[in-house]
Order: sequence, then structure tokens, then C-alpha cells
Amino acid sequence: MGSPPMGYTSCEHCRGRGKNDDEVPCPSCEGTGLVPVRPKTKQRRFPRYRTDLPITVRNRLEHDLEGRCNVIGEGGLCVTLPEAVPEGKVVLLEFVVPTHPTPLRVWAVVRNLIGLQHGLQFISCTEGERLSIRQFSNKLVLQSISGAQTGSR
Repeated sequence: MGSPPMGYTSCEHCRGRGKNDDEVPCPSCEGTGLVPVRPKTKQRRFPRYRTDLPITVRNRLEHDLEGRCNVIGEGGLCVTLPEAVPEGKVVLLEFVVPTHPTPLRVWAVVRNLIGLQHGLQFISCTEGERLSIRQFSNKLVLQSISGAQTGSR
């Protein structure tokens, strides 16, 4: 028998036969002996944390957009804006995290866009800024743990 077609692999339940030991068609592969290969999920370099921060997105020569950051991590953030900014566009972000003495001004690139939700990757984050974001993220984790322990939401 040859190798399975691209994107498929032999069924583990019936060992690629398409039938189980009772000669009944295998329910896992529906009797074909093949199952689709599931791509491995890509692990993120930095964890992400839910938050709610006001943010200004400076779109270079165009106008500023005021939005809300709802997810943050050391590598970037997710922001909801009143209008779409195209993928690949470089923008300047201005936002405040309580663990940094001044507002952060960080360059980022739009990596993905779903509706008005923008996934932004930091491209000019200093170690000090990254440390402040990490400390803020740690506070978010502690708040969520203490909130879960007390039963509040």
C-alpha cells in the first residue's frame, strides 16, 4: 500500500484498514482508513492577557484613531478601533500602563484584522517598556486569580 494522500494520515483506531477488529467500518475514519492531518497549533512567544485600556493609534500622515485595547502581551496587543487600518500598516501606539512612569509610545505593525479588531505586533519596544508591560500583565493575572477565589467577576 502506498503512502496516504497529502493532508491525510492513517487512522490510529483501525491502523489504516478502514475496519475495526469486528470487520465493521471504523467510525473514526468512516471506513476510509484515513483521517485529515490536524496542523499543530503554533505556541505564542508571549502569553496574552485581557484588559481594558484607552489607546491612541497614530496612523502616520492620516488622522489619529481613539480605541480600546482589550488584550495585551509583551509582543503586542489587540485593539478595537472605529475604522479599519489595513494589515501591514505601521502605526504609532500611545497608551498608559500603571507600571510605567510615562505613557508608552511604541511603533507596531498591523498583523491581522477581523472587523474592527486589530492584532498589532510591537516593533520598537524597549526592554524597559517590555518590562512595564510584563509587570502590568502579572498584575492582571493576580487580579483574575483573586477575583476567581472570591467569586467576583
